[in-house]
Amino acid sequence: EQFAADLHLPLDSGENIDMAMVDYLDQIFLDGADMDDATRLCAAWCWRNPSFGRNVHIRLSRVSRALQSWKKLSPTTTRAPMPWIFAALIATQMVRDGDLVGGLALITMFLCYLRPGEAMRLKEADLVRPTPQCSFWTVNLHSSSRGESSKLLLSDESLMLDSSDLLNLGTFLDRQRTGEPDQPLFKSQYPNVKKSFEKAQEKCGLKNVKYVMYQARHGG
Repeated sequence: EQFAADLHLPLDSGENIDMAMVDYLDQIFLDGADMDDATRLCAAWCWRNPSFGRNVHIRLSRVSRALQSWKKLSPTTTRAPMPWIFAALIATQMVRDGDLVGGLALITMFLCYLRPGEAMRLKEADLVRPTPQCSFWTVNLHSSSRGESSKLLLSDESLMLDSSDLLNLGTFLDRQRTGEPDQPLFKSQYPNVKKSFEKAQEKCGLKNVKYVMYQARHGG
């Protein structure tokens, strides 16, 4: 409802609600959200508004088609995880192509087991410097101060950047910060990073493998 209000989208009929929800699904898809997020959103709407749904008199036909298309585009659960050597190779090529932000985002997804959407939603404040109690840089995932939580309703999860493969990752990320805590840590848009990833993968001779960024989290 807030999304519709921000864009001045009418919600005065079933058809308008159907179209507004599709617009929102488009946005979260481009932001790197999972299909589970979209499915839960639609289920929550139908639960809150019993007049909507598959077996009632107001159907969300456009939403149903959007979810079907999302399912076709989503990586299946049977895909193999992305090996570290390939993640590092693709990230290096992204940097060589001028996309330092995208390369760092990919490595962070791999080492922190992050979904693309989770990585792209990180703020500068979520990167925490080493302390006397913890000698590693850490990432604060799902900040409670912003009302965020994971699928398991967890907030403020501390992820240490302690991988021996790249102990300087925290320093590299820190150099991208501008001193504005509320600004994104990765200052790019998911569609741009995705395009850069696909281009780099092809340049690395991995076109036939067809990895997607989501698979990086299964390799870390």
